[in-house]
Amino acid sequence: MNVLILEDKTSSREAIKKIASSCTGVTYVYTFSKCEEALKCAIDKHIDLFLLDIILEPGNINDNSGIFFAENIRGYDKYKLTPIIFITVLMGLERDLLKRVHCYDYIEKPIGDGRLVKEHIEEALYAVSAGQKPDSREYVPLHYDGIGYMVFLDEVVFFENKMGVLYIHLTDDEICIPNYPAKKFNNMIHKTRFLTPVYGTYININYISSVDFRHREVYMQDNSVIPIGGRKFKKFKEEYFKINNTSF
Repeated sequence: MNVLILEDKTSSREAIKKIASSCTGVTYVYTFSKCEEALKCAIDKHIDLFLLDIILEPGNINDNSGIFFAENIRGYDKYKLTPIIFITVLMGLERDLLKRVHCYDYIEKPIGDGRLVKEHIEEALYAVSAGQKPDSREYVPLHYDGIGYMVFLDEVVFFENKMGVLYIHLTDDEICIPNYPAKKFNNMIHKTRFLTPVYGTYININYISSVDFRHREVYMQDNSVIPIGGRKFKKFKEEYFKINNTSF
């Protein structure tokens, strides 16, 4: 398998290359300090894992070159789901940006003796070789304010529309997109099962803890309590029991 490293500092780049080269299953490691060269390689070759630094131009106080590179990579069909590991110093908005490009993992600098880096690389490569690279994970691509989102549906607890704003509640985050109907988002979902307890709200069946039909409430695993609307009550109840193979 091929690994691509994008890191501006020569010493760090060589250290990461040495670690990656020692990992099981790695056949070739491409190293670059510039985004343009790295992108050309990614287009010409097949890359199984990207290891990226975020700040490639330290002199630029607002530099997020690694993030922009990741967003460009996600624009190519063959790299929609390829694992990306960021190896960087995280601060400010960068954690949010990492969620938006949906990195596989991130490791904070300094990398120390490299054991943690190797462990994370081998875990990602094992997932690829075992067919666990999230090709089977359903996602919905969204764009807002120049930012691309890859919303993986196995991380969505529920989504809803309030006052014209789409709120996507994830297991550890929340995405808010103005002027985006929940129904439109739901229409882009093909495999993951969501139920509608009340108009404008869609809940992931995999995150339902329990349902209290007497009080018409759904309890989610993130401790959210969602009401069951009167007009949706009968259909929701039928679908819920059908999914659970029980009768009422």
